[in-house]
Amino acid sequence: MTEIVWSWPNQQVVREDQSGPGVPDDNPDPPLADEAAADPLEAMTKAQLLDEAAARGVDADDSMTKAEIRDAIGGAA
Repeated sequence: MTEIVWSWPNQQVVREDQSGPGVPDDNPDPPLADEAAADPLEAMTKAQLLDEAAARGVDADDSMTKAEIRDAIGGAA
């Protein structure tokens, strides 16, 4: 049997790790948005970027790097 020792009197267990509300949580909340969510072009493959460029009427081809294609699409947006 595991014995729970309360560091704060009269505290109830409220977390999965059995720590009470008086114990600070060392795990900060995750960021609201990651890089891929902030810029959907970042998560795309080169083929997807070329398709997106064509759909937007941007002049892009296979000889360009992903960064160049993203810049061209971003400038057209």
